[in-house]
Amino acid sequence: GISTTGNIATTGSGTLTSAGLITASAGVAIGGTGAANTLDDYEEGTWTATLGGTSSAPTVSSYSYNSGHYTKIGRQVFAHIYIRVENGDISGGSGDITIEGLPFASKSTGNISNGAGAWIENYTNVVNNFSSGRSYARPVMVAGESRMRVYQLNFTDPTQATGWSIAQADNGAFLIGGVMVYMTA
Repeated sequence: GISTTGNIATTGSGTLTSAGLITASAGVAIGGTGAANTLDDYEEGTWTATLGGTSSAPTVSSYSYNSGHYTKIGRQVFAHIYIRVENGDISGGSGDITIEGLPFASKSTGNISNGAGAWIENYTNVVNNFSSGRSYARPVMVAGESRMRVYQLNFTDPTQATGWSIAQADNGAFLIGGVMVYMTA
């Protein structure tokens, strides 16, 4: 193989070809040589979600499904989740329900607050046990945390969002599948 401690560059219409693994410990500059053009972090892996609470975590006797995969490209994280807990399998805990264990904490600087991430829903099935005026559940990423909070919202007025208590979430099968896309520090 070829090994170098300096830069390798092609100019004009030159092409660098390799049939093997290319390892670039300092990153790969794409479309320029500045820091903004350098991809210096890529990672894929799995993570295990657990249900938690904003005050204290509940005990979950069994997860019917619990699968998490992630891809991190630079500071952007794509965290896939599929989790299901049956009615009566959640006990104790206090506060609103959370989904714990994300592989990286979200960014908490640069005026990032509740816009720390975006939930892309594939499938959600929860019993309609919401507070008055609320009609569906949605995970929300909060700045500086490695967990999602689960809010209950109103279909016609999305500003009517509040936390969803652990007791409400345990009143039926709790199933959430989708992707949380967020930025890490």
